[in-house]
This record gives sequence, C-alpha cells and structure tokens, in this order.
Amino acid sequence: MGRKNLLSGLMDDLRPEPGEPSPVEQGRAQPVFGTRGAVGAMSRSLERLSAESDAAKALAERFANGEAVIEIEPSLIDVSIVPDRMPGTDADHAALVRSIAENGQLVPVLLRPHPEQPSRYQTAYGHRRIRALAELGRSVRAIVRKMTDEELVVAQGKENGERLDLSFIERAIYALALEDRGFKRETVGTALSVDKTELSRLISVARAIPRNLIDAIGPAPKTGRRRWMELEVLLQGRDQTTELAALLADKSFLSSDSDARFAAVCAALAPAKDKVQQPVIWTASDGKKVASIDRKSERMTVALNEKIAPGFGEYLVRRLADLYADFLKEPAQSE
Repeated sequence: MGRKNLLSGLMDDLRPEPGEPSPVEQGRAQPVFGTRGAVGAMSRSLERLSAESDAAKALAERFANGEAVIEIEPSLIDVSIVPDRMPGTDADHAALVRSIAENGQLVPVLLRPHPEQPSRYQTAYGHRRIRALAELGRSVRAIVRKMTDEELVVAQGKENGERLDLSFIERAIYALALEDRGFKRETVGTALSVDKTELSRLISVARAIPRNLIDAIGPAPKTGRRRWMELEVLLQGRDQTTELAALLADKSFLSSDSDARFAAVCAALAPAKDKVQQPVIWTASDGKKVASIDRKSERMTVALNEKIAPGFGEYLVRRLADLYADFLKEPAQSE
C-alpha cells in the first residue's frame, strides 16, 4: 500500500461511521480512534510507517485538545475580555466583507469556551472576520482551545503583532487596559512582544492623554510613538477640555481622517511662534555698519561683518569674560 493510501486510511480512522456521533459536539472536538487496516499495516511495518504514525498521532492530539476547525454561529461568539481595537475605525471592513463573500473564510479564528456561559465562546483573535461573517449570515470557522485569561491575551497580542496593523496608540491603550485589568507587566509585554522600556512608554502615553481625546483623534495609523509623546508634552499643565472643545466639535475636524485630526490637535496646542523680525543693523560711531542683531524670545544673535571691521570679532572674544563680569556688576543683575 502506498504512503498516500496509508495516510488516507489513517484519516478514515478519524471519521465517524454512519450512525456514530460526530467527533465535534457542542463546539468541542473529541478523539475518535478506529481499528481498520491502516493500524494493522502500521503494526506489520512500523519503521516504514513512522511518518504516517506521527501524523496520525498529532492529528488525534489536535482533536483531543479541541483544536479541530469547526463551524460556529456568530451569535454564540463574544468579544475578547480586553478589546485591542478602537471601535468604528476599521476602514478596511467593507473590503474584508467583499473578500470573504467572494473567497470564503480562508483563515480560522481562535476562540475559547466562555468561562461563565458553557454554550458560548470568547474571541482570542479574529474579531474582524467574525463581524464580517455575521454580516454575511455565515458560520465562523474556528479553532476552540481551552485558555486562561493570560493565555488568551498573549495569543491575541501575538496575532496582532504578527500582522503589524495596530497603530501605536491602539497598542498603548491595549497595554493600559491589560494592566488596569490586573495582568502583570511581564504578561502584557509578552502579549505585545515589547521590552520593559517600550511597554513603559506605551502605558505612560495612554495614561497621560485623556481617553476622550484619544477617541476623538482615532487610531492615527501613520502617527508613531514620537508624535504621541510630543502630544503628551503639549498637554502638560493644559486644560484640554476647554482649549480643544471648539476644535473637537468642528465639522471639518470630524470629517478629517484620523492622522489629520491628530495634526490639528497638535497645532491647536502648539505655542505661538515668535513674530518674524528683521535683524537690526548696528552702526558704529564712525558710521560703519559693523554688526547685525537678531532677537528672538529666548535668544539674541550678534553677527559681525569681518570685512568692515576686521579683527573686531577676535577682540570681542578676548574681552568677553571682562564684559560679562561688568554686566554682573550692574545693579539690575545683583537684585
């Protein structure tokens, strides 16, 4: 018997006979073993069938662990214990619905039995696929696995990390939500695949920026960590509720995309720029225009024209210490 036929026989052993109960019962897969010729062939030629034996064993273990792909009605599936996406911000949802309608669900979702409601399930990952399938009126192809809360959020975070489609702020509020729910930082860091330093940044930004402002801005997929940390600085000591109320209610703001809303908030909070002033030309007593003076709010620049007064710059540098000492002796500086 060829290897292909032997493996087919092994698969037949895992299929129920007519009239026998299905190995999938109430969303839970159970192992089914048979005693057909394939098993007998394995005993007669163990070395030659080692690969088929290993494959059958792995398949049986997946059934025993509830990891067979089964179909479940979307109405029986609840969201994760900690959502990892900002609601109503998935711009690709319509495209996903079209793709599944045309090609079917190609990748199963991961669920666990609901810890409090035996007839229901909780999502580890695959929220968008479940939502799309519900809209299409189709059942959900899923793997059901027993998981603790920690295992669920790690699986959820790992899947999102591999897709790399969560924005910085979505990762930040997800990290904060996990910590506020009581998960240890080690678990949160593992779920997000980040080190302690990056995790601290994520949580710091999520705590410093009011959640209502984050929701008003949205996920801002093109806005990275540095910009969000700059916004955190801009908000320090500010009453953002008062200063940004008009902006957040403006129709043009609400109709803009998420990254544009982020930029508008930063612009509204940014300090006023220095008024543009032309440099002042300083003319010496001999009528020569020796220097130009450029004043800013926290800086003054004196530029010397070496062609008009050669050597004066070096002279000024040599006298700088004496000039500063004289400056400190002025009454206004000693108060």
